Amino acid sequence: MARRSEFKGIVRNFAHMLNSRNNDFLGYWATGQLYFNAEQEEVTSISLNLLKVESQLSSKTLEAFANNMRHFFVEMLTAHKIPLSWVKSAFVIFSFDQPYQKQYHYRRSALGKPYLLTLEITSDLGKL
Repeated sequence: MARRSEFKGIVRNFAHMLNSRNNDFLGYWATGQLYFNAEQEEVTSISLNLLKVESQLSSKTLEAFANNMRHFFVEMLTAHKIPLSWVKSAFVIFSFDQPYQKQYHYRRSALGKPYLLTLEITSDLGKL
């Protein structure tokens, strides 16, 4: 039987998966593809709605990527027998061109451009 206490852990694991360097989509690093899309559209952030599978940008790649993320999220919930009806909203926001913050990096870890991943999941009982 599913427990509400598991829900927060699943959300945390999903955020780690999205932020991982192993998060590939169509053979390439997913965050890099999102950054490329943001550069092409001249925006600094991309917001994806995982329940309605939509984005503020109209791109077939983004739509396919959002569908893929939704699939992983639903799989995680299903594996723990948590019904999708417990999720009221689910947004993933990738913000690029973020300022460098030394406290979050260790020696030689600051290669590339900093970005921020925000995962906003609201359950039927309130925000997680």
